[in-house]
Amino acid sequence: MKVAIIGGGLSGLSCAHQLEKHGIQPVIFERNSFIGDQYGHISALLGIQHRPIKDAIEYFKKNFDINITPVNTINNLTHYSPNKKKVLKGNFGYFLKRGREKDSLFSQIYSQLKNPVVKFNTLADYEPLSKEFNFVVVANGTAALTKELGCWHETIQTYIKGATVLGNFDTNTLIMWINKKYCKNGYAYLTPYNEKKASLILVVNDVNSNEIDHFWELFWYYENLNYTIVEEFKQKHETGYAYPLKVGNIYLTGNAGGSIDPFLGFGQLSSITMGVMAARSMVFGKDYEKLIEKVVLRHNRWIREMRKAYNKADNKMYDMIMTGIGLPGIKHLLYHTNFNVIRFGYYYLRLMSILRKGR
Repeated sequence: MKVAIIGGGLSGLSCAHQLEKHGIQPVIFERNSFIGDQYGHISALLGIQHRPIKDAIEYFKKNFDINITPVNTINNLTHYSPNKKKVLKGNFGYFLKRGREKDSLFSQIYSQLKNPVVKFNTLADYEPLSKEFNFVVVANGTAALTKELGCWHETIQTYIKGATVLGNFDTNTLIMWINKKYCKNGYAYLTPYNEKKASLILVVNDVNSNEIDHFWELFWYYENLNYTIVEEFKQKHETGYAYPLKVGNIYLTGNAGGSIDPFLGFGQLSSITMGVMAARSMVFGKDYEKLIEKVVLRHNRWIREMRKAYNKADNKMYDMIMTGIGLPGIKHLLYHTNFNVIRFGYYYLRLMSILRKGR
């Protein structure tokens, strides 16, 4: 079996790893000269997002034989709305390093490939590859090729501005901010590398490259931040879903397959799962969409509905949400059980909206 993988990201590398286990040596076509993210940062892998999966790192190891070493565990969540603050303690997930370093997430998976065949600096075209190879996996990290195939359905467009900052940080604490004045329907977050360095990220919907700079300044002003900036970056993000996810002998995986959730913009677990399941679909002749239905597709459908409800919120409702998640019963349900928070969140946001209108 001959398999071409377009893109050496999370989904492409995970697909290659799984194919190797079945004696298949894929060819990876990578447009960059390196394996890794364009910009270095720390991402969060939150357990609350992926229930009933309790531990994503354990899930990768047990189900895919992929070993991931996190930067740290997330034991504290600090939430800020315009006028409220909530601090929660528990086992919430992991911090993962993104970038090009040896301990970055991409590099960790890449190092587990036994004999990788990678054609760097190659902008691959799925059409000729689909004739030369038995299967083609589109895992290029964007929706560009998915759009060409007529399979892309956009949910939300955002711009991200981020920075590596210096200061004093708790290495187990994730900080998140929501405020319409500087992030519209998006959010901001801080994730530490160590006690002195962290990633600071702002996500704003429906803005352009110039406008994100303005919202970045507002964010720093309203939250009275005084970190030292080492470097900055900004990047456009398209979030949506792909249907169908397989066209002929072409598989759509990772960001190209709609792995990024439209609520927080995370997609690491979905991307890795899609890559592995695409490989299993080829090897065993199983339906790809059925293989990812439970962990990826159903999950993201609920998140899309949650996003629609969240978009209707204003700053007063943000404060109500903060008050709600701090209530003992709700706090326990959200953070200390295996309850499906995504489905609950949709109904909770709808209820908050109704109560808000009734005032």
